Amino acid sequence: MAQRQGEVKRVAVVGGGIAGLAAGYELAVQARERGFNLSLDLFESSGRLGGAILTERVDDYVLDAGPDAVLTLKPWGLELCREIGLEDEIIPTQDEHRGVALYSRGRLRSLPYGTGSSAVRKIRAYMASGVVSWPAKLRMAADLVLPRGVQKYDESMADFFGRRLGREAVERIVDPLIAGIYSGDPDKLSIYSTFPRFPQMVAKRRSILLSLLRAPQSARSGTRTLPIFCSLRGGLGRMVEAIVERLGGTQIHLSTPATAVVKTDSGYSLETHAGRHNGYAGLILATPAWTTARLLGDLAPGPADKLKSIRYVSSATVFFAYRASDLGGRPRGFGFLVPACEGRRINGATWITNKFAHRSPGDGFLARCFIGGDRTGEEMRADDDGLVRICREELRDIAGITAQPLFTRVYRWKDSGPQYDVGHASLIGEVDAALAEHPGLEVTGAGFRGIGIPDCVYDGRETARRLIQFLAN
Repeated sequence: MAQRQGEVKRVAVVGGGIAGLAAGYELAVQARERGFNLSLDLFESSGRLGGAILTERVDDYVLDAGPDAVLTLKPWGLELCREIGLEDEIIPTQDEHRGVALYSRGRLRSLPYGTGSSAVRKIRAYMASGVVSWPAKLRMAADLVLPRGVQKYDESMADFFGRRLGREAVERIVDPLIAGIYSGDPDKLSIYSTFPRFPQMVAKRRSILLSLLRAPQSARSGTRTLPIFCSLRGGLGRMVEAIVERLGGTQIHLSTPATAVVKTDSGYSLETHAGRHNGYAGLILATPAWTTARLLGDLAPGPADKLKSIRYVSSATVFFAYRASDLGGRPRGFGFLVPACEGRRINGATWITNKFAHRSPGDGFLARCFIGGDRTGEEMRADDDGLVRICREELRDIAGITAQPLFTRVYRWKDSGPQYDVGHASLIGEVDAALAEHPGLEVTGAGFRGIGIPDCVYDGRETARRLIQFLAN
C-alpha cells in the first residue's frame, strides 16, 4: 500500500558513525525518489558525527585519527564519495613509495604490495624476504598438494591458515597482516567472517597458492586503474561533512545518548537522556553491538543477550610530525607491521607522508603508530605521555628513528574494535531472525557484517532500503 498523500513518516537513526550516516543518507535519497514525506531524526551520543572517522588539521598536517584509507576492492565507499560530490578529492596512494615491511627476527623485511606485481613474483618475494624460515617455506608449499577437504563449520583464522600453510606462516605473516584491520588474535577470529575468500579459494581450486597463481591475468598484471587504497585530499572527515550537507532537513541531536527502545501501538519510541521521542514508524540502530544490546534489553532480550557476547577491543593511534631532514634518511614504503611473536609493544606504523600526498607541508614527515587491541592491550594502561614514550622507543628500535618530533598527538578508541570471533556469522543470523519479529526495527554498524568503511556504507544503505520498503508496504 502506498503512502497516503500528505502523511509524514517519522524515522530515527541512532548512531552517527559512517554506517548511521550512510543509512540516513540513503533514507533521504529513497524518500526523495519515492516521493515519501519523511521526517528523519539522527541521534549521536558524542558531540560530533563520524564515529571512528576523525580528521584534524595541525599546522598544515592532516591527521586521520581513525581509518586513513578506503579499500577500493570493495566499491561501496568510493561510490558514495562520488555520489556526494567528492570525485575530484579522491587521491590514490603514492606509487613511488609503494611497499610495506614486516619486522621479523630483529629487522624490517620488505614485502610485495599492491597490484603491480604478478602472483608468481609476490610469492617469490615472500619466500626470499626472510620473514619465515626455510622449514616454514617448505611447509607453506605443502598447500599445493594438500587435499581440499570439506569444511562445514566455522573455524579460526589460525586453524584454517595453520592447516594450509603451517603455524609459522600464521605467526609471522597472517598475524601482522590482520593487526592493522582487527587488532585481533588469529586464534579467535573467524575465517568465514573476516576473510571468506580464502576458504572459497580452497573449495574452488584446492589450494590457496594455486588460486593465486591461476587468478585472472587482469587481476595479476596490475591493470586496475585504482590502487588497493584511496583517500580524500582533505582527509576522510570530508566524507562525513559531505554526507551531513546532503541530509537536508534531518534533525541532528548531538550529545544525546539513547537509553532504550520502546514498542508502541504506532511503532517505536526512543528514550534518551533528553527525554522520550515518540511516534517513529521505523528505527535504525547503528550503534556498537554492546550499545545495541542495552537499547534492546527490554524489547528483545534474546537478541540483546547474543549481542553482548560480541567482544570489542580498545586501541590508540599515536602521531609524530618530524622534519624530514632530521630523520637521517626518509623511511621507505608505506610503513611496517609487527608479528605478535616478536614481543614488541606496537602493532605497526604508517609513514603517512609516503602513503598519501597532501598530508604534510614542505619538509614535514608524518608518522602514525597503532597500538592496543588483543595483541598489545596491556600498553593501553599507559597515559598519553606513556604511549608517546612507548612508540618513540619502538620507532627507535625498529626503524632507527631518533629525531625529536615537532609535535605528537594521541587518539584513543575505547571499546571501538569489534572482534568477529568464531561463530560470529551464525550469531548475527540468529539476531536478524529474532529481530524480524519487530518490523520497522533494523540494526547495522561495524559490529555486524563488516568493519571497514565500504562494508559499513553498504550495510547502512541496505538497512535503509529495507526500512523504506517496509514503510512503503
